[in-house]
Amino acid sequence: MRQFSFVLCALAALSACAENPTEGALWGTGAGAVVGGGIGRAAAISAPHLASTFTPVGAVAGAAAGYMIGGYFDPHPNRLWSAATIEAAETGQEARWAARGLEGAVVPQGAGWTDGGGRACRRLVQSAMRTGETGSAYSREVVACRLVDGTWEVVLPAEDDPKS
Repeated sequence: MRQFSFVLCALAALSACAENPTEGALWGTGAGAVVGGGIGRAAAISAPHLASTFTPVGAVAGAAAGYMIGGYFDPHPNRLWSAATIEAAETGQEARWAARGLEGAVVPQGAGWTDGGGRACRRLVQSAMRTGETGSAYSREVVACRLVDGTWEVVLPAEDDPKS
């Protein structure tokens, strides 16, 4: 029981160090702690009196490694920003995203139009900022046009826009 409470305290301390833990980082921390604790316990087979030391040390080391590795399984903010851009261009409604301490939105501006090449286009405002920091906002105006194959192309600066 003493080992279990030590591991729980160590995991709580590790997770408290994280500013904005992601879902992958949290799952990685838990899985790493279990695997690391098992490795620590296995390392103490030849010296059972050291199991109470090796197991929690292995769990803490595994949790730290799992936290770092788990973060790589979360979607990258650029992919989420791209997906929100496509969603806003297709639906004509605001699309929001958040990941890894960043958040943003893509907001359609007015009605769409057809450009000179016959593509459906829509003006969008993309914005991003650090979570909870209003002074760190970044935004830009783009135009997204649907290509013949159904994919969207983001054009910066806007071209063939009737407002320009």
